[in-house]
Amino acid sequence: MRTTVAFLAETPGSASVQSQEICLKPDDVRIFAGRKTFNQLGDILARKGIRLAPGDRVKVHDLSCLSQTTPMLIRAVAKLLKAGVSFELCSPAIVIEPNGDDRLHTLLDALDTHYRHMHGIKTHPPEMAQAGRKRILSPDKLPEIRAKLNEPGATTTDVAKALGVGRSTLFNYLERYDLDRRVNRQKKSVGSGPEDSSDQVEVPGPDPHRTRV
Repeated sequence: MRTTVAFLAETPGSASVQSQEICLKPDDVRIFAGRKTFNQLGDILARKGIRLAPGDRVKVHDLSCLSQTTPMLIRAVAKLLKAGVSFELCSPAIVIEPNGDDRLHTLLDALDTHYRHMHGIKTHPPEMAQAGRKRILSPDKLPEIRAKLNEPGATTTDVAKALGVGRSTLFNYLERYDLDRRVNRQKKSVGSGPEDSSDQVEVPGPDPHRTRV
């Protein structure tokens, strides 16, 4: 049976989560993003024991609901399509299928390749890399880097050395890609805020009344 995951998120000026739920089907798995970004969807699903497979679908209301840079959003969608997962925008009624005949998929893949080329992100096997070329951290390594930083006694200097990059490079990488790190730093500067309600998930069941976990 195909799984459809609905990523529900709000940004200033976007539709509310309640409005977004109107276009969903009863058996859609609802992911309430809170402060999480779309490229963290895989981590959220993994923590909930949900694994997407070829033939599954991820849907969002429209792109205005996603607080993410355009290049990072293109990469996240292209990654889903390469895994055989389709992507749907509910409000404009656009569905991108993960096959070579879908022109939207082909366009996204081309834009992702262009972004990688322009910014020096590796797309070739290691044996094709130039000798002595400085290693570049890709956004996909963020979960691994977070895990290293959270190890007891770990320091930014040690983690940067293990990754083969400079300390300043690691700081710049975290500043660019780790939204939670920026949010936590801002919270420390202004004091504690309200409890985070992010990363909620709602899985359909036999009970007609939805239950949020």
